[in-house]
Amino acid sequence: MPQLADRLSVLATEGQPITFPAIGLALDTVATQSQDVAAGPFAAYLAEAVADAFDREDTQWQPAASSFPQGLGAQRSVLHLSASIDALLNSPAAAKAMGKALNSALLDDLHTHIERLPLLAAARLEAALRLAVGDAVTPFKVWQALEEIPSGSPEDFTERLPRLLGLSLDRWAGEDSIADTLRTTLQSLVHDEATDVDAMFELGCDLLRRALSAQDVGTITAFLTRARKQFETAAQAEEARDDARAYAAVCDAVLAFSRHDTVTIERAADQIAEALDRREAWLRRTHEAAWLQPRRSAEIAWHRLILQLRAAAMTLHEDAWLDAWQALDTVVSAYRAARTVCPFVKEAGQGISRLVQPAIEDRFLQQQAFLAQLRRAAEESDQHAVHGFDTETAAALLNAVEAAAHRESGTDAIPAAAGDGSDDDDPDGGQISRLQRHAPTLLLLLGERALNVGSALDDEQLRLVEGLAYDSDVARLEATDPLVVPQLDKIMTELSRQPAFVGETRRTFLALVEQTLLFLKSRANMTRTNLLGKTKKEEPPPFDYRRKPEKATDRKAVEADLQRDYHQWLQKRPLHSVVLVETEDDAMGRADVMVHFGSLRYLTEVKQNSTSNDRNYLESRYLAQTTEYSNTNAPYSQLLVLDLTPKTSSQGNLRLDEASWTTTHRPHGATTDRAVVTGIVAGNRVTPSVYSR
Repeated sequence: MPQLADRLSVLATEGQPITFPAIGLALDTVATQSQDVAAGPFAAYLAEAVADAFDREDTQWQPAASSFPQGLGAQRSVLHLSASIDALLNSPAAAKAMGKALNSALLDDLHTHIERLPLLAAARLEAALRLAVGDAVTPFKVWQALEEIPSGSPEDFTERLPRLLGLSLDRWAGEDSIADTLRTTLQSLVHDEATDVDAMFELGCDLLRRALSAQDVGTITAFLTRARKQFETAAQAEEARDDARAYAAVCDAVLAFSRHDTVTIERAADQIAEALDRREAWLRRTHEAAWLQPRRSAEIAWHRLILQLRAAAMTLHEDAWLDAWQALDTVVSAYRAARTVCPFVKEAGQGISRLVQPAIEDRFLQQQAFLAQLRRAAEESDQHAVHGFDTETAAALLNAVEAAAHRESGTDAIPAAAGDGSDDDDPDGGQISRLQRHAPTLLLLLGERALNVGSALDDEQLRLVEGLAYDSDVARLEATDPLVVPQLDKIMTELSRQPAFVGETRRTFLALVEQTLLFLKSRANMTRTNLLGKTKKEEPPPFDYRRKPEKATDRKAVEADLQRDYHQWLQKRPLHSVVLVETEDDAMGRADVMVHFGSLRYLTEVKQNSTSNDRNYLESRYLAQTTEYSNTNAPYSQLLVLDLTPKTSSQGNLRLDEASWTTTHRPHGATTDRAVVTGIVAGNRVTPSVYSR
């Protein structure tokens, strides 16, 4: 056994970190033996050392790893190859530096491996695809390999193909040269008994993705109809394809909006719920490649869709598509989360280094969903009265929304900047510049349609609408959100340990927690103007409960300010038609928000504290009271704390993952834990520039 292999074996047996310094061999010895070791049973251990060298930017040892890719190309074990790739790709730096050499070693002579070692060939193709998806290498060599897959390949190889082809379509659907080839290959796999169900499912996903990227109702409907057929066929062919049943039900529900079919919508919601519950039970503890596992946040998006469908079935309007826009927007979130991959870092505890989600251009759906939201805000202006959203503003906004809604589709591109608008050839230039100054998020969401909205509003009204637009944009949870997604995953994992966290309780409480995390993110980012609007020059600025009072005589923030803001957030968000929110309750005080999902109810206790924002301190003061209200319902609640401690002496504020967590409380003599999701909203804040003075 080479010295290098022997040292790797010793370190692994002793459970020590495997690094080149820990190996303790001379540089030339490691360089000489690394190629042979990479081809043998200790390849994964060597990959750990290589990844560590690049993570630490240790230039002394990096040259010694240069022969690793060539050695890995001679690896004949599927398990050793897969483990080595996982270890190596835990380091994005190593993947980027060695990507080109690895790509060549994995794809060279692939056809020979397909015939002689089909399982190994599939593993090599998957590894090369991970490099391309993660942008460690250009995709052209992988595209060529996918295009040249020989027909009649062994079953052990083709069984892995549908998911890899589907992933490639998710990533490069906009590249017509390769996308057409991928679809053709999937169509051919439909006629292979070993791959027919998986291929049909991937074709259905492709059609659904194209529907979610479409620019008009007719195209959306056509793609949804074809996608539904693929999903339904896959579900009938294989009992275990509950994911296909869920997607088929989604297509059924959205199509039912256009014909006002409440029965189908209700049935589809039940089918999605049943499919998700069964799939979770069946797949528990089963193996799936870590990098292909869907984000946990996909489950929340699916659950939110179920709640929305059930609510919409009871309140269909004349123009049913107004409800379907919101449902389709949620389908985008669910699809992206479910199909997002993590080609490099796979352990959540290491941070999310590179998440890659499907390329869905959903600008049209964003526009329609936001226009519907603006219409609702205008029709329910009393909800925003506290921020000066008066009747005159609501009327002007409603007229602008109706004008924008009647504009022809196809004008949704973001218009280019146009200086001060003085050019006669660009009559809208001044309006565009005005929107860029006062409402950039509105311009991003609506494109040229924002001109209709902006022209009907003055600057103050426009800034208020920008606040609604910003809230809407922030509230669209992306599967690649670097902070909210891992925090949601962590909270879901911790809550899932409780026996009662199943079924409808799991579905509803997770939907609420998601909105709470998005609220915390929004309130950590939004400026006072976007949140509250801007007053006239002679008037004082609007009161912002998050900011440090500028004068000793200025009003101090209280917990009721946070309670009111959180209540209005829930009323404007996707759960607005699903939940009933009580802002006042004599028994529990004005700072409580009780959210009802049918018979299930969850209290959000709101407190203020100017002493400390330490977790243990806050839990010792407020946890017992917060959990008391869950004694007659599901044992889950939330605690929001307005942190009024001085921020100048703290040298900054907490991150979202530091300001939110899950904890439990069990009263003396009780047998059931009460779970509480806690969040801190920073008050007494100063602008970032203050810390540089």
